[in-house]
Amino acid sequence: MQAVRKIRKFAVPVVGSLVLAVGLTACGGGGTSGGDAKKSGASASQRKDAGAVLAAAAKKTGEQNSYRTRQSGGSSEDGVTDMAWQRTPFFSSMRVHGKKTKDNPSGETYLVDTADGAYTKTDKIPGKDWFKMDPSSDKKSDRSRSRGLLTEFLGALNATGSAKWIGTEQVGGRPTDHFQGTVTIAELAKYQGPAMDKESHDWYVDVMQKGGKEQAVIDLWVGEDDLVAKSREVSSGKKGQEQIVEEYSDYGTGLKAEVPPADRVATFDEYIQALANGPSA
Repeated sequence: MQAVRKIRKFAVPVVGSLVLAVGLTACGGGGTSGGDAKKSGASASQRKDAGAVLAAAAKKTGEQNSYRTRQSGGSSEDGVTDMAWQRTPFFSSMRVHGKKTKDNPSGETYLVDTADGAYTKTDKIPGKDWFKMDPSSDKKSDRSRSRGLLTEFLGALNATGSAKWIGTEQVGGRPTDHFQGTVTIAELAKYQGPAMDKESHDWYVDVMQKGGKEQAVIDLWVGEDDLVAKSREVSSGKKGQEQIVEEYSDYGTGLKAEVPPADRVATFDEYIQALANGPSA
C-alpha cells in the first residue's frame, strides 16, 4: 500500500489518480474584508505578527487528533481530492475525482485505511466493490497524504521565517488572517531545527527538488482560534507553474471509519486474479 502513502506531488495516482480539493471553492473562500479595518488595538497588532501566529498554528495543528482536507490543483491532470485523517483510533481516507481514462472511466479513486487494513474501491472484481490489503506496520511514521500538506506548509514558513501578514479575509464564512512567504528550497534543505520535523522536511524538500522547483510561494489563512482554514502553494518546475490549494475543516471532531461491508470486500489475491482473468464476459 506504499502508493497510497504518497500522493502525487501532492496526490499521486494509486489505482487511478489522486487529488481532491477546492474544486467548487477553488482558490478561495471569499474576498478581502478591507485589510485590518475591523481590528484595533493590541489584538490587531498581535495578529500581524506572522512568526508568532504561524508558530501557534503549528502547535495547535499538531494537537489535533483529526481533520478533513479538500485539495485541488497540481498539473492539468489532477482533480479534486477529499481527505480525512485521524490519529486515534487510526483512520484515513482519500476520495479522488480525477481525469477519466479507459481503465478508470469514472475518474474516481477511493481509498480507506484503518488499523485493520487498507481498502481500495474497484470495479474489476465480479460481485465485489473493494479489495483489502494488510494494515501498515508503521502507522506512527505514516506520511499518508490523507493529512494533506498543512504540516509541510506551516513547517516551511516557520523554518524560513519568510512570512508576512497580508490582511484579513473571509474563508468559509469566518474571518482569517492571511499570511504569505517565499520559501527557497536550497535554503530549506539546509534547515535543521524545531520548526519542521525531519520526516516532513526531508519529504517536502525531496519532492520539490525532484520536480525541479527552486522556490515556492506559500499562503496560509489562519483563524483567530489559531487553526488554518486554507492554504495555497504556487511553484514552477519541470511541469511549468503549479498551484495547490487546500481547505481544512472538522478539526478534532472525531471521524467514523467508513469501512465497506465485509461481503463487498475481496482479498488482494482475489483482486490480482481478477486482473489476470481480464474483463468478464
